[in-house]
Amino acid sequence: MTRQELQEKAVQRLHKNHRLLCQWATGTGKSGVVLKFLKDNPVDCLILVPEQNNIENWEEEFHKFNVPLDNVTIACYASFHKYSGTKWGLLVFDEAPHIDTERRKAICDSVTGEYVLALGAVIDDDEIFTLESKYGHFDKSYVSLSQAISWNILPSPEIIVIHLLLDTKDRDYWYKGNAYSAFEYYHILNKNVSQAVEQFNLSASVWNKQKMLRAGNERKRFLGKIKEDAVRMICSKLIREHKRFLCFCLSIKQAESLGKHFAFTSKTPASMRLLDRFNNHDIDSLYVVGKLIEGQNLVDIECGVITQLGGTSRITVQELGRIMRSKNPVIYIPVFDDTKDDSFLYTVTSNIPDTYIKHYKL
Repeated sequence: MTRQELQEKAVQRLHKNHRLLCQWATGTGKSGVVLKFLKDNPVDCLILVPEQNNIENWEEEFHKFNVPLDNVTIACYASFHKYSGTKWGLLVFDEAPHIDTERRKAICDSVTGEYVLALGAVIDDDEIFTLESKYGHFDKSYVSLSQAISWNILPSPEIIVIHLLLDTKDRDYWYKGNAYSAFEYYHILNKNVSQAVEQFNLSASVWNKQKMLRAGNERKRFLGKIKEDAVRMICSKLIREHKRFLCFCLSIKQAESLGKHFAFTSKTPASMRLLDRFNNHDIDSLYVVGKLIEGQNLVDIECGVITQLGGTSRITVQELGRIMRSKNPVIYIPVFDDTKDDSFLYTVTSNIPDTYIKHYKL
């Protein structure tokens, strides 16, 4: 299956069923479905995107493939309310999970499309339910990362897993007035998660759910934070080798700590200028908070570093997919053995052949 064949089959399914959901791995060419459809069917089209910069990316795609923009409107989800009461030949939800807010769901009641297309790398059941409750049944097309690799739509990656061990000696962490090693403190956090899950299972109240989520996030943040030395070593190696790379960070604070002037976050002054410098090869690295690169065009990435995995997190899938746009992608993933990282890693790599995965100890 080639990318073009995949897109053409999707166009045929959209023609036939009028409602199509494409949950395809990042880099497989979801935008091509829209372009191919409009090339033969120049209907009025509304494309909804997450951010202002995504509008420019879409416009570039239209110009690149010589598809007229005359009947096409591209707008951010934040402006969706401006189109209440409108009817479209083709209605496109790019990064479809962004539709799943109460306000946007209400707007859907008055925005209709003869054809409706939903695009995204990960669209969960609740988000699919929202789309189908508003627009009826969707035909669904799924392309996983491993499937795209097997079809040679995406290149074969080299995933380098760096195995770390929690320190058992230095007592650098305080909890309820006592000092603990990283190993001991992790197990305190892990116990807190287990207790919060148990309480939620006994009573699925909003309070217990929030408590469970907070405990899980605290454990995840701790693991991500204490990887910083290992991540710094990996990035230093890539810099010495003159590699172009993205380092995906757990937080704005971590991106600024690791990346300094190359941190690309919501707090970065003139952030798009920094992105342009990367794409123009003026700089070779960006330290980002995952969701900020959603839908962005990034040029000539060679490697990626993922500081902290997050189970079935949509962001993790997008991070992997972003690096997979490289010709020969190399992905570094530091993990702490015998921690929750083990299950996070399994979730991410279980559908990727072992031949692409290498394991090293630091």
